[in-house]
Formats: sequence, structure tokens, C-alpha cells
Amino acid sequence: MVSDEIVTAIDIGTTKVCTIVGSKFGNRSIQVLGYSVVKNTGLRKGVVSNVAAIEQAVRESVKSVEEKTGYQVDSAFVGVTGTHIQFQNRYEKLRIENRHGVVTADDVAHAPRRLSATIDDPGRTVIHASTTSYTLDGESGIRNPIGMHSKEIGVETHWVTGSDEEVERLIGAVEAAGVEVRSLVMEPFGSGLAALTHEEQEFGSVIVDIGGGTTDIVAFKNGRPYYTGVIPVGGYQFTNDISLSFSSSFEAAEAIKVEHASAEFQTASVGEYVSVPVIGRDNELKVSRLEICQIVRERALELAHMIKVKLDSERIGHSEDSVLVLTGGASNLPGFAELLEKCAGVEVRQGAYIGHGSLPDELKDPAYTTGIGILLWALTEYVHEETDSPDQKRRTSSPVGVGQRGAVVSSDEESDGLLERLKRRIGALAPASALQRKGGINGSQHTS
Repeated sequence: MVSDEIVTAIDIGTTKVCTIVGSKFGNRSIQVLGYSVVKNTGLRKGVVSNVAAIEQAVRESVKSVEEKTGYQVDSAFVGVTGTHIQFQNRYEKLRIENRHGVVTADDVAHAPRRLSATIDDPGRTVIHASTTSYTLDGESGIRNPIGMHSKEIGVETHWVTGSDEEVERLIGAVEAAGVEVRSLVMEPFGSGLAALTHEEQEFGSVIVDIGGGTTDIVAFKNGRPYYTGVIPVGGYQFTNDISLSFSSSFEAAEAIKVEHASAEFQTASVGEYVSVPVIGRDNELKVSRLEICQIVRERALELAHMIKVKLDSERIGHSEDSVLVLTGGASNLPGFAELLEKCAGVEVRQGAYIGHGSLPDELKDPAYTTGIGILLWALTEYVHEETDSPDQKRRTSSPVGVGQRGAVVSSDEESDGLLERLKRRIGALAPASALQRKGGINGSQHTS
């Protein structure tokens, strides 16, 4: 597990790229050493639409954070989402390798790696595999089978995959900016780690992460994710509705949304008007704030209904202990939490980072929960398998002027294509027993 080192998280969103450099101290506390936020135009609904734009945004963001912190960013943990993301829950049986028939920590740790060899899904790359439970001798729902006797165990896992093409484009854009992708992190997994309490992860909760281009949904129970979904609607659509309705620029519409929009009418008075710049006109248009709220409310109702359909179709988030936690920049829309609570019929609260540590006030906003979550995931949940070769070393951030601690890449890795290197890097998935006891999110191993 990563410890006592400085790592970098990069959240590549539809509207912005946020780069955060930080370290861990104490049990589960983090210290942010520096961050930067730059505009991004290279994603649409979480899908790469302009590789060059993403590369430029990542390069600018990384350069800015390097100047602020004095650390050179050699590698990073990068968030991923988008409409190309899919999930499946699988049940497989594995033979216990040792002759005594006792389940060992190695059996548990390497189960996802062994199971990954059984997946035949052309065109898909495994991003995460989370073990949800085990079955031994007909007894299901076992959380930690280590030390139990059996020749065969059943393993239930939650797999998250992405399109080969989309994953390759995203990784290619980041690495073209001079940053090695150490691992991909499913963005709402990070958000859940940052915004949910341990009890919420255990007893059942749903993260609804409303970003610029998508709304990501992840359901947790028994400390692990068991449902992952993506809705192709986010804050961009709210802003675009205002822009199209009044022939205003997207930038002006975004400012109007942030300053005046609400999903509830009660916040606007009848005689309240907003000046809206109109493209091609010198004079601004006087628009009733009630009209702006009406436009936004219609989109909010549509999104709330789509979220409810997801919850109902998968039968998630309906237990007495369940709570729905809203996060992401677009979740700041006034009145949306109340609207969703009425529509979905479940308790809803707004969520940001709830842990301990040293964070700038700006990063405590829900808009930055994903970036903080990626950093937290890297510092607390990332599992590193030591390679057999003593020449292979992990890349990390290093002080500027002191020189990079670059990874020595094997000859096999040099000869392979980007996607094959990526599949080795994030496809070798193993949970750690210590993380299982904490109810943590399991992720990929770094083998280069």
C-alpha cells in the first residue's frame, strides 16, 4: 500500500482538470500540498472528444501545481468515467492452491487476478474489481475467509470496465502531457471514499456524483460497491439550456446559473429580473428570475427522474439505513437535493470530503470531492505488488531540481502497445485483507 510518499491525483472533468498533490499522515488523514484547476474542453459526457485539448489542460494544470509545490509530477492517479463505463457482478469458483486446504491471505489477494483471466470481453479494459463476498461449503456472505478450511471457494466480485478505445485515448492524452498514469480510478469510487462515513458504506448508501457532463451513481453495501451506473446528463446541460433559451454565450449562461438559478421557485420573487447578455446584441436582455428557475427546474426534474429509474430498476437505496449522498459541482444547484429527495423517496444529503487533514477551503466544496477522493484512494486503498525484478521502481513526485525518480520499464513493456501496458497496470486487481476489514475500496496493482 502506498504510504509515506507524495502522490498526484488528476480529475479530468468535462469542464475542468483538477490536479492535487498530497500525502498521507495519521490513520486516514491527508495533507494537500498544492492544487490547480484549469479549464478543459476535451471531454463530452465523459468521453474524449479532443485529445489535444485534454493534453494541453493536463500540461497546464500539472505545470501550475509543480510551481506551487516545488515538486515535479512524474506520475499520477487519474479519474475516469463516461458513458462507455459498464459493470457486472460475477460469481466464480476458485480452487485453493495449498495442500492443507486452508484459505490464505495470498488466495484472497490474488483471487481477482486469477478471475481476470476468465473474462472474455473483447474491446473492454478492466478498471476495478472489488470482491464483495465469499462462499465456502455452501455458506454464503462470508466477508473474510482467511484461515477457513476448504478446497474451493466461491468469489463474488464487482467488475467495472471501460471501452478500450476510450481508455486508450484518455491515457494517451495524459501521458502525452509527460505524466505516467499510475492507475485509473473510477471517479465515483473516489467520491464515495471521500464523502461517505464508514457506517454509510457498511449499511448501504448511494453516491450520486453530478459532474459537468455525466451523473455517476455507485451503490455501496458491506463496505464495497455493488452497482455502478452513468447517466449522460450533468451540469453542462443545465447551462446549455439557459444559453439556448436566451441566445447567450455558454460562459455567460454558466455565470447566471451559478448566481441566480434554483430548482425551487420559492427562492425567486415575481419582480426579480436578471440581465442576460445576448450574442450579437449590444443591449442585455431583462429576464425574470422565475423564468430562469423554470428552465433549470425542468432539467432538474428530468435528471431526478432518471436517477430514480436507475435506483428502482436495480432495487438499490431503498432500505431503512440507506442514504443518498449528492456530490460533484452541479450538485450545488439550490433546491436539487430537496427535489431529488421528494422524487426518489429516500433521505438525501449533500456530501464533500468528511475526513481529517489539511485541505484548502476551496477543496472542501462538493465540486472537488472527486479529486480529493482520487487522492485518498491512492494514499489508502492502492495495492502495490512487489515485482520480482529489483530494477523496477515506482514513479512518484520528486522535488524540482533534485531529479526524477523514473521507473525502469521492462523490455516487454517497451515493446508492447499502450493498451497492453495499461491492461497489465490496472488489470491485475487484488484486494488487501486489511482493506476488507475496513470496508475499503479495492483497486488495481502497479506492476511496472
